[in-house]
Amino acid sequence: MEPLESGDPEQVGDYRLLGRLGGGGMGQVYFGRSAGGRPVAVKLVRPEYGADRQFRRRFAVEVEAARRVGGFFTAQVVDADPDAERPWLVTAYVPGPSLRAAVLEHGPLPASTVRTLGAGLAEGLAAIHECGLVHRDLKPGNVILAADGPRVIDFGIARALEVTSGTTTGAVFGTPAYMSPEQARGEEVGPASDVFSLGAVLAYAATGSPPFGDGMPTAVVYRIVQERPDLKDVPPELAEVVEACLTKDPAGRPEVADVLAACASPGGGEGWLPAPVDAMVTAIDVPAGPPEDAEPTERLDSPEADAPSDPPGADPAEAEARAGRGLGRLFRRRRAAIPLPAAGSGARGYSAREAIAEGWNGVPWGSSVADFKARFPEASFHNGEWWWTGQGPEKFFGVQTHITQYSFNKRDQLCMVALIPSTEDRDKLAVAAINELGAPDDSSTSWTIGKVEVAVKIAGIAATVTHLGFVDQ
Repeated sequence: MEPLESGDPEQVGDYRLLGRLGGGGMGQVYFGRSAGGRPVAVKLVRPEYGADRQFRRRFAVEVEAARRVGGFFTAQVVDADPDAERPWLVTAYVPGPSLRAAVLEHGPLPASTVRTLGAGLAEGLAAIHECGLVHRDLKPGNVILAADGPRVIDFGIARALEVTSGTTTGAVFGTPAYMSPEQARGEEVGPASDVFSLGAVLAYAATGSPPFGDGMPTAVVYRIVQERPDLKDVPPELAEVVEACLTKDPAGRPEVADVLAACASPGGGEGWLPAPVDAMVTAIDVPAGPPEDAEPTERLDSPEADAPSDPPGADPAEAEARAGRGLGRLFRRRRAAIPLPAAGSGARGYSAREAIAEGWNGVPWGSSVADFKARFPEASFHNGEWWWTGQGPEKFFGVQTHITQYSFNKRDQLCMVALIPSTEDRDKLAVAAINELGAPDDSSTSWTIGKVEVAVKIAGIAATVTHLGFVDQ
């Protein structure tokens, strides 16, 4: 990461910029932090593209589609402003070197690492394709190697460059060494084009060189269209799938699901990087946060933490409207909160403080959807909320949770969870909470600690845990 240069902005939207991550054909990429201190990557579009109406229209369409892309192996788009003077895009920050940087510094990766890389990238491309997008520029520089697996970045924006008024019909956009034959010919491309690029990326990871060589772009493109790839140094266990991906005819290439099946290994991705590359990950220096003007984190062991707390400047009408969001409608706001007692009772599951102080089930308050999906990659999205149906350790004061709803505010920060037990355990829910936290207040009872509220409706079907510091943002 490089420091900001003179002329670089210090703020884009609500994001403070703290360093340079790199640049490309579309613009400059910065490391930044959100108003709440979350690390992000901010891509600021070049001024000449911002002046192009056709680019802006397409950029807005592609970004909207990109924001729907989930999955564990993509860097999720969390914010964007296509209408800004210079349009910008924000994604979750993934600490790790690019595949290109790792190979340039340490050479080809081991076959086992490339297998895990192939499985992760195939799963990431599947998530992208499910949202109707084609990456169009999958290359080693657009693959980040994180400690817990690879991430695909810069998806869903290449199409905007292809349709600018300065791009002629049939012009080629992409990185020559990793584009498909149909892309090189200026034809319309589909998911199969990304599969070809995936094969080229895996060949590079395994050998240190692109399969159609280097040199003048015109010479590389000719070899892509007319000649066979050079795969002599690809390990035998990878050669078949890589060669299949690099088939000239798009109809003859495997689906991304087939690539995933061919590369998947029982060992998963834990400890997948070789030691020198893993050292690159741990050596990354991330500027400290949160920003100076961010609200400081409240210590839960401070005297103020045990006092009842309401959102600053909260409007009763807004609070009532919030109560109707998702499962929040089950819980009417209390007339007077009961301060949460000190820890020590030892719940049969999470203790009172542990349940509400840090977040829920390993997802801290203020976490982004990307963080949540990294913890629960099989979570589903419907009715405007994220749902996790696993059993896991999610016990609400000893009562096993059957389904949990995770709610995020408009700044993509976790602000509430609603915990729904199985039918047979519903009657136990309020009793367990009362036993742990104290006597109820009327028919809807709640307790607060600092800015976290626990609410249980007597004879209801769920409990909510809400961080009031995030719910209004």
